[in-house]
Amino acid sequence: MVFQSLKKLNYQYEVTTGLYMLESWEKYIVNSVVCAGFALVAYTTINHLPTQSMGILQQLSKYSA
Repeated sequence: MVFQSLKKLNYQYEVTTGLYMLESWEKYIVNSVVCAGFALVAYTTINHLPTQSMGILQQLSKYSA
């Protein structure tokens, strides 16, 4: 049941992005780039969001006081 659900999600991903018409090595390259992009976004969010949030909150507290 879970395997079929994952298989369906993979099929939807491939059809939506157009990967179904690529060869397996081309899919590997595209998926690697997508995974690297997500990793960079996650890294940036984890490292910079708290700092930016604190800066914004400090600016808002200056304006509200």
